[in-house]
Amino acid sequence: MSDRIVLRSLTFTGPDKVSAALTFGDKLTLIWGASNTGKSFTLKALDFMFGGSKALPDINERQGYDTAWLALTLPKEGDVTLSRALSGGAFSLHQGHVTAPVAGENARTLQPKHDAVADGNLSALLLTEVGLRGKEVATNAFGQKRPLSFRDLGLIYLVDETSIQIERSPIEGGQRDARTTERSVFRLLLTGLDDSALVAVEDPKTFNAAKQVRLEVVDDMIAEIEAAIEAEYPDTEDLEDQLNRLESSIEGASASFATLQTSIRGLMAEKQTLARAIPDASSRLDEVNLHIDRFEQLQEVYASDIDRLESLEEAGFLLGLSAERQCPLCGAAPAAQVHAHDHQDIALVREAALVEIAKIRRQSEDLASTLATLRDEQSLLGDELPRLTDRLDKLEADIADLTPQVAQSQSDLGQIVAARDQARRGLALLAQRDELSRRRGGYEGAKATPKADRPVLALAGSITHEFAQIVSGVLEQWGFPGEHHVSFDDETYDLKIDGKARVANGKGVRAVTHAAFKVALLLFCREKGLPHPGFLVLDTPLLTYRDPLKTPKFGELEDDERALAATSLKDRFFDHLASLEIDAQFVILENVDPPTGLETRAHLEVFSGGDGRRGLFPV
Repeated sequence: MSDRIVLRSLTFTGPDKVSAALTFGDKLTLIWGASNTGKSFTLKALDFMFGGSKALPDINERQGYDTAWLALTLPKEGDVTLSRALSGGAFSLHQGHVTAPVAGENARTLQPKHDAVADGNLSALLLTEVGLRGKEVATNAFGQKRPLSFRDLGLIYLVDETSIQIERSPIEGGQRDARTTERSVFRLLLTGLDDSALVAVEDPKTFNAAKQVRLEVVDDMIAEIEAAIEAEYPDTEDLEDQLNRLESSIEGASASFATLQTSIRGLMAEKQTLARAIPDASSRLDEVNLHIDRFEQLQEVYASDIDRLESLEEAGFLLGLSAERQCPLCGAAPAAQVHAHDHQDIALVREAALVEIAKIRRQSEDLASTLATLRDEQSLLGDELPRLTDRLDKLEADIADLTPQVAQSQSDLGQIVAARDQARRGLALLAQRDELSRRRGGYEGAKATPKADRPVLALAGSITHEFAQIVSGVLEQWGFPGEHHVSFDDETYDLKIDGKARVANGKGVRAVTHAAFKVALLLFCREKGLPHPGFLVLDTPLLTYRDPLKTPKFGELEDDERALAATSLKDRFFDHLASLEIDAQFVILENVDPPTGLETRAHLEVFSGGDGRRGLFPV
């Protein structure tokens, strides 16, 4: 399959409108007709269908049509059709050559804006088809670059009637900012090498602007610092010594403060201990006193019980002694005496009293021992409490004396630290000012990248010479007057023909030589096997054959145009394009009569303006 894009047809459709279709031949197509029949509109429509954002002219003939269909044969995709609303927007990509949506077809949507990364845009598709996807082009002389867009090739494959005669390089569109990119595209086509390897250097204008901004920022910062130094440090000479002295003072003051802190912390800790011990001892003394009182009462009870039991025992003893004697009251003999209890019962009571007395005495002895212990503790606590209270009073007095000293020491240390920090800040400001001054000196002395270090974006002389020879051959084939000595001007990226700048000719000669430039470029790429869209649409390349009365907008013929019009260049122009055997397609939009018999070697579309096909749109 060919590696070129082939235009097959351009069709306009609309509801209830007869389709307006224009077909293209595989090699050479001449769209011939009078003015205002749609030839230039055809070129604008092709530009629109290749991603142009400019709205189509709102001519009366297109009223009622809403969609354009451009049938193409692509190297990889094969036969496809692009459709787009005449109001603009995205494209639909259909398989095959169609002029209406196919039922059941899922047409791909392609965005008109180029995206080097994504696939869903027309530019990426067409660049892929012609082998230029991923290429980069320089945008300025300093090596900045961007991805190539298919729109960048527009000047290469579409030439309108204004551009073809204008006084500027054929590969430039007239926008000064775009010149470097346009020349990079031309260089890419002639060499097959893009600018992706370029590493940009800084633009002097950008560099100087950035330098000025940096200097202004640094100056502002220095001024701010100097104002602070002047306000806070009238004498900066002694700041370093001040800092050293203050550092030494801080060491002494810190040690003194630490000692005082340690002392007062010890006193506070002891005070806390005493604050807990004194209430505990006082409470314990109260408990001991209470126990002693109760135990002393109990001891008295024990003593009373013993006295009572001893009396009972003594009474029993005495009763035992008088049991065998006469009654001392009535004198009755022992046998005649009557008793409620006998002598055995009294003995038992006496014995029980003795046992109980012994038991109580043991308990009393235990209680006496406990009382002794409590009295010892009572005595100890009685002595300890005043001592603890006196110590607490002493601690509080010591703390009260020490607290102002600690506060004063802390205040002194804080003042020294603040003075040290202030000295440090002063030295930091001085250091910052020195650093900014040093940086400013660096900015001041920085130079933009010299011109010699910028990337060379020129074409090699051998390549431009070879291209110029191709142009010379084309002109010779066309029978262009002169010796056909063609050279490439590296400054203007244009041609000199027989020593005369191409743009110095009349508009008709410029149109022919512009066409020769673009035809030669396509031939050059084909012969070298370099990427090229593979088609070329030229609007009015034979302007020099115009009739000034029919086309007054182009003015009278100049001398060189008259000389050219007197030659057979018109016929030889078509003969040459029709005879080319390279894999390329040419579409010529003209209003001059075609040479006789051209219809046998080319595809002709005639816009009569009257009978037959009136123009692009049927009326």
